[in-house]
Amino acid sequence: MKNSILLIISIPLMMVLMLSNINKAYSKTDTIPAKHDTSSVGKTCIDCHGGLMAKKITHPSKTDKGCQDCHNKGDVEHPKTAISLINNISDLCYSCHDKKKQQIANSPFVHKVVNDKKSCTNCHSPHSADEKGLLVAKRKDLCLSCHNKAIAVSPTKTLPDIEKLAKTSKTLHPPFKTCSKTCHNPHGSKDYRLLDLAFPVNNYLQVNVDSFGLCWECHEMDLVQAEKTTITNFRNGDRNLHYVHVHGEKGRSCTMCHSPHATNNAHLIKDKVGFGSWEFKMNYNANDAGGSCTPACHQERKYTR
Repeated sequence: MKNSILLIISIPLMMVLMLSNINKAYSKTDTIPAKHDTSSVGKTCIDCHGGLMAKKITHPSKTDKGCQDCHNKGDVEHPKTAISLINNISDLCYSCHDKKKQQIANSPFVHKVVNDKKSCTNCHSPHSADEKGLLVAKRKDLCLSCHNKAIAVSPTKTLPDIEKLAKTSKTLHPPFKTCSKTCHNPHGSKDYRLLDLAFPVNNYLQVNVDSFGLCWECHEMDLVQAEKTTITNFRNGDRNLHYVHVHGEKGRSCTMCHSPHATNNAHLIKDKVGFGSWEFKMNYNANDAGGSCTPACHQERKYTR
């Protein structure tokens, strides 16, 4: 009888203990191990890469997809190689900037960096920047980061070291002081040397106002049109000496005598003038009343205003 009572009491007790152990087992199974910490759940790209968007001007998103406008979706804990672009850089940029694509496609002269591996990101940040146009640096610093050496553009033509000119010259062309967009288009142009408007390729030409469209953005057309004027300091009395040099069948380009960027002489006069493959010293001297020059093309000539 006693044994029967003990058996009746022990069976429920054993069932309680078994259920307790089963519950503990399920509880252990539902617990997420520490190595899968839930703190990463819900993270966005910005949580880790916020620095990319921290500058003053941010690249807007085309849709509500944000980063996935340009990047493939990756895991939260992704290796650097997992988040790739959905297309190559230039085509990706052109998918929004179609007008710029059209301009470049229709330009006989295209800035070389536009078509290299880094393409648009040579000059623009795809995320954020402190400069307008999402430029990665101030315009002049950006231009001189490449134009800090002589650059051969053909077997017979070499671009000068523009940074050296800027640092060593006494006289700078005002637009060059900031590398403003007044003269060059940084993407592509129908005009020689990526110029914004017409300017002659050759040193000798029959000059008319249309030949020098770029110059009239700042200067008066009468520099080449008026035989007599007082709008220029390069005159003998009122005789316009610009007109004398450029008028007629064999006119001359401005850049035969003037540097478009910088020189050590007043009025941006070059040290030397080119004649075919030769170069001759200008021997230019300026004074308060006028000046003189003695290049190889004529004897010393003086002018007084």
